[in-house]
Amino acid sequence: MAITKMVAVTVSGKLEEFDSVVERYICNQSIHLENAVTVLGDTKILSSFEENTEYDGIVKTAEEILKTAGMPLKIRDKDISISAEQMKEELSAISANVKEENSRRKELSDRKRENEDFIKRLSYIKELDFDISKLFQMEFIKARYGHLPKGGYKMLNTYLNDMQAVFVEMYRMENSDVWGFYFAPKSMADTVDEVFDSLYFERVFLPGDISGTPKQIISELQRRNADIDRQIKELTEKTDRMLSESSDMLANIYSVARKRQQFSAVRSNAARSKDHFYIMGWMSEKDAKQMGERAKHDDSITMFYTEKAERLKNIITPPTKLKNNFIFRPFEFFVKMYGIPGYTEFDPTPLLAVTYILFFGMMFGDVGQSALFAIGGFLIYKFKKIDLANIIGVCGLSGIVFGFLYGSVFGKEDIIHGVLPPMDNITTLLISTVAMGAVVIVLGLLLNIRNCYDRNNKGEMIFGHNGVAGLVFYVSVILLVLSKLLKINIPAGILTTLIAVSLLVIFMAEPLKELMEGKKDWFPKDGMFFVQSFFELFEVLLSYFSNTISFLRIGAFAIVHVGMMMAVEMLAAGGGVKSVIVTILGNALVMVMEGLVVGIQVLRLEYYEMFSRYFTGNGKPFESLKIK
Repeated sequence: MAITKMVAVTVSGKLEEFDSVVERYICNQSIHLENAVTVLGDTKILSSFEENTEYDGIVKTAEEILKTAGMPLKIRDKDISISAEQMKEELSAISANVKEENSRRKELSDRKRENEDFIKRLSYIKELDFDISKLFQMEFIKARYGHLPKGGYKMLNTYLNDMQAVFVEMYRMENSDVWGFYFAPKSMADTVDEVFDSLYFERVFLPGDISGTPKQIISELQRRNADIDRQIKELTEKTDRMLSESSDMLANIYSVARKRQQFSAVRSNAARSKDHFYIMGWMSEKDAKQMGERAKHDDSITMFYTEKAERLKNIITPPTKLKNNFIFRPFEFFVKMYGIPGYTEFDPTPLLAVTYILFFGMMFGDVGQSALFAIGGFLIYKFKKIDLANIIGVCGLSGIVFGFLYGSVFGKEDIIHGVLPPMDNITTLLISTVAMGAVVIVLGLLLNIRNCYDRNNKGEMIFGHNGVAGLVFYVSVILLVLSKLLKINIPAGILTTLIAVSLLVIFMAEPLKELMEGKKDWFPKDGMFFVQSFFELFEVLLSYFSNTISFLRIGAFAIVHVGMMMAVEMLAAGGGVKSVIVTILGNALVMVMEGLVVGIQVLRLEYYEMFSRYFTGNGKPFESLKIK
């Protein structure tokens, strides 16, 4: 079982020593805290500490400033003497400066964007060699500058014939807007404006503090933007300088606040009496032993007590901390997607890892394509540390092995000689995958029996359809089928009897569980029970059949892969550059499409055909207090 053995740890000391003990023994320890008041239960003597969340805001503000400064979020070993109020004052001063300078930078950036927008709009009339501001200062004629869409421009000629207005086209964008001026008498300006608005004319208001030709205005705006860039640079350097000068103080504040924030987390879970505090949590046996050795010689700890998880599991649920080697560890990602194993439950990670790697390789057996999966997966994992990438890499290695077995290299079967080409061994592949599925289902039933035993659920272990009764039924059916197909001399009468008895036990599972528990009225008197149990038994039988047949997809995908690559080879026939391009694109398409589908289908087999037999996934995850 790849689950770390846990012990419950209780630490007690005098109230005035709380912070000292928490800092030296609890903080930065791999410990899962429990609410001591709830566990110990003596509310007449024990009570909770007052909640203290003042450091949450301090940590958040410090993190924001440190991220702005590009500084790492690190916890320093050394501590400084500083109160929460002093921290708030320091951070408030720094934060106010940063916000003020950021606001000023934003204001300058917005102004620069406006200038750039003006420059772009004026570029369409930059060839005009006169002061365009005078166009908008005429006494009897109103001028407007802007653009309208191509459709509106086509309709404009119809309207111009009926009103006293002139449109002067200055620039036409390809398949898009038309830029220009329109002029109208002052008395008709409002009416003309309404017509142009209906044609989606977008008016451009030029900067009012600049006059001259378009080129002169553009030049002035560019000069202003250069000045804005200089101001932004100065503000950035000022902010960086201020943050650099405050970097040591910021790092110290963040470090101390993070530690004291942990104190608050411990405080909210601890219990207190009149004179003492009590902290309770879960630790690994190794960590608890090390802490106990230190506590023996410390007068500030009045009690250090450990108790095995098995003795407390009926009172409080121990958390689950998975423990797998470097090969299986990435596959915890899939297990946690389904659920966390209970503390006494079998950790399915090793079994999932082995079967997932095996199934993926069988379904995607190709030396060349799998090699690319392996290389790509391991490279991504090396630089990004993504568990899914590591899984892809390992599955790629499995695909290489089966690729040699199938004799397939980028879909070509004439480069290496395979001992089991899928198209030549369709029946063998399909039968072997179904047989493998039957073995996996039997293994799942055995694991469920073991889990039920650990949970002391004897009724489900013996009478359940995933327990002993289900195992006897399924194995008996398999043996009966093999005896008929392979002409093996196994007494059919014995197997038939076992099948009938096991089905009867599964049918009467609930009453038999009550009988085992010593209940008197265990036999059902309601006729609906038998109707319901009949349909449930039918569903169980159907699930055994469908789960077994479902493993056919492993062999089927191996055959489909060959078929898809044959199609690529046919399309690439003829040689030349086209053939190379089609081959590369075809392989890429098959890798992406089939790789994704195979990955999902294997996960489906794991969840529905295997996990549903033995894995509940209702455990409590181990949440360490240790600062990452």
